[in-house]
Amino acid sequence: MNTKTQTKRVAELIESAKQQFGDFSEVKKQEIFLCIKEAKARGLLRKQARDLCLSEYVNAANYLLRTYSTDEFERALAQNLDYVYVYVALVSTNSILTTA
Repeated sequence: MNTKTQTKRVAELIESAKQQFGDFSEVKKQEIFLCIKEAKARGLLRKQARDLCLSEYVNAANYLLRTYSTDEFERALAQNLDYVYVYVALVSTNSILTTA
């Protein structure tokens, strides 16, 4: 899947998640953003397997990094709102690049 198609598909998945789970919580979005930002600063964001020593959000971020541009990635975003928040944080911290 090319990057432009992937970006459009992710935007559709986020919109679908909003419809399925309701409006996003600003507090939770900020909590996850700060966690991902700190993890990036500490070098904890990698395409690695789940690590029991890392927070659930960092593990989710690493999972999304590992499965980016796959069907597995899309399924994760469609099934779990926290993964949508983590994805938005990854994009905001330039950990996953997208094209507009």
